[in-house]
Amino acid sequence: MNKDLEIIAIILTIFIVLAYVVGCTFQTIENITTIGVSMIPFKPAFTVSNLVTKGRKYRDTDSPRKFAALHCPTYKVLDFVERYVLDNRIHRDFIMETSRGQSKHIYHSLFYVAISNGYSTVRIGARQIFAIDEHTRTIYHIDRMGKLHVTDFYMDYDMSDVIAQITECLEVCKEHYNAEKWERVDAKAKEHDWKVISDTCEFTERVEWDRTKVRVWLKAFSTTSVEWVRQWGRVNLNRTCSFKTEKGKYPKAYQIVIGDTVAWVPHSILSHRTTLHGGRVQAHNGRDKFLIFDTIPQSIDLPNWWLSKTLGQDYADKLEPIHKSEFFAKHVPKRRWSR
Repeated sequence: MNKDLEIIAIILTIFIVLAYVVGCTFQTIENITTIGVSMIPFKPAFTVSNLVTKGRKYRDTDSPRKFAALHCPTYKVLDFVERYVLDNRIHRDFIMETSRGQSKHIYHSLFYVAISNGYSTVRIGARQIFAIDEHTRTIYHIDRMGKLHVTDFYMDYDMSDVIAQITECLEVCKEHYNAEKWERVDAKAKEHDWKVISDTCEFTERVEWDRTKVRVWLKAFSTTSVEWVRQWGRVNLNRTCSFKTEKGKYPKAYQIVIGDTVAWVPHSILSHRTTLHGGRVQAHNGRDKFLIFDTIPQSIDLPNWWLSKTLGQDYADKLEPIHKSEFFAKHVPKRRWSR
């Protein structure tokens, strides 16, 4: 009886071992299918830095026509990283210099992408996974499986694998981006910014008035002006205090030629707003002259009530500035030079 039990136990053990071996075999086949059979015959490469020629061939003084085409493959990665970083608003964690002609780079502690006068590199940590050797015009590329590719340079080289590897790094950067940290940094920096202690400038733009932008000639300034003083102070990093004083002045009024009418307009009611590129509006601060002597008419925003009072209710037809020759003939006195 005991001998029969031993035989049964041995048979069960052999069956379990065979089942385990078969299971491992199927799992191995599945893994090979997933990673590719090409993974087996070669030794994975770590970096291409030892393959690239040491020292650079071109410098800033060389003409870009000699090496500019070598940047084309890496530009795809550089543009992709820049768009990703800006779209996701994580740029504070990066050092980005993408406006220096033939030398650009984006740096993060996880990766580095750069082009410089024909030389191109993409690094992930300590590994240089992509490089273009400008001496030999050769592309060195380690794909995500660790396989090294060495190719003669051509502009349409497929960079999808490099972008995929960089995307994984960017996703990690996005996941660990801490906006609150930079808010604290900005708040700490503002503690040492210059702050206004006192200000005697009393100009305030009257935004409640409806205004019309007109082009006028400046004929004269008033003989009196308003002087102002503004004092600044700040606490330095070493806990000492610094102070500075800003002074300025502006005329109380301007004698202008609007249409063919000469009139005085006070500085206190003027305004000048300029729409910048992108729709942003810049307003004149009123701390200096709104108008200067010039050989062309200047734009200024005048209140509609002042235009009605000065030119009449039908002022819309009287705003066209007179010609330059007419202005100088009628309103600019001729100088007499003593001999």
